[in-house]
Amino acid sequence: MQKEVEVFGVTYDRYVLLQLQKILTQELNLKTIVEMPSHGAKAAGSLYSIGFGLAGCRVTLVNPELEMMYGWEQLGISDRVEPLSNINIYSTPFDDNQFDLAWNFVTWTELNGPSAYLREMKRISGQYILLVTCNNFQPGYPWHRLLHRLFGFPWTHGNVKYNHLHKVKQLFRDASLRVIEYGAIDTPGWPDPSGPRDVRLHRNYGVHRGYGAPAQKPNWEVPIIEYARTGSFPSWMRQLGRWDMAFRKGITKLPLSHLFYVLCSKSGES
Repeated sequence: MQKEVEVFGVTYDRYVLLQLQKILTQELNLKTIVEMPSHGAKAAGSLYSIGFGLAGCRVTLVNPELEMMYGWEQLGISDRVEPLSNINIYSTPFDDNQFDLAWNFVTWTELNGPSAYLREMKRISGQYILLVTCNNFQPGYPWHRLLHRLFGFPWTHGNVKYNHLHKVKQLFRDASLRVIEYGAIDTPGWPDPSGPRDVRLHRNYGVHRGYGAPAQKPNWEVPIIEYARTGSFPSWMRQLGRWDMAFRKGITKLPLSHLFYVLCSKSGES
């Protein structure tokens, strides 16, 4: 497989996730987590929940990329994760209220039945549901759409309807869930995506006009694993991350952020 190193922008959004997961684990007293599904979005899958694992949670990964589970081993937390494959995400084998938190990073917008998916997330969560989603209210989005049109790439990044904060909040309300926190994260100061990396990934691994089906998956190299293993993060990342987390809540950073999140609770269901 062709080697693909995650660029510093992807590493930064993983760093922000580590910080957010640490905060939520402490504030919500989380012990058990399910990430469903857990494949990657233009990056390595199975690693989006390592922040929960590092914070001491037991994590279940639904339909992960098994080749990336080595990251949990390198971090010394393989005993805190359980990967489960071939799960119907609309009808899982989990018990009612089995997990403290059910969550997903970005890929839920690819699903054909988001309402049915959210009902299942609600059933298996004992209290909280978290969705982290790409933000289309930032200047990189129209550029991203233009790249797809210019190069003939089909849109493979999910339903853009749900890349808007108010639409996700409404989806929660329609499921009779109470939104308790929302905000914008991954705010490094440049738009997402920048362009060349996106084109390369689509050409090498995506289905698009003139190139046919992808011949292989990337062999991902994920720098955040070594940073997290040693606890030695670049100073720019730490400094930017502190600002990112401090002003994450609400919509202040939305026009500049690559991601937003919505956290809801089953308590006080409407």
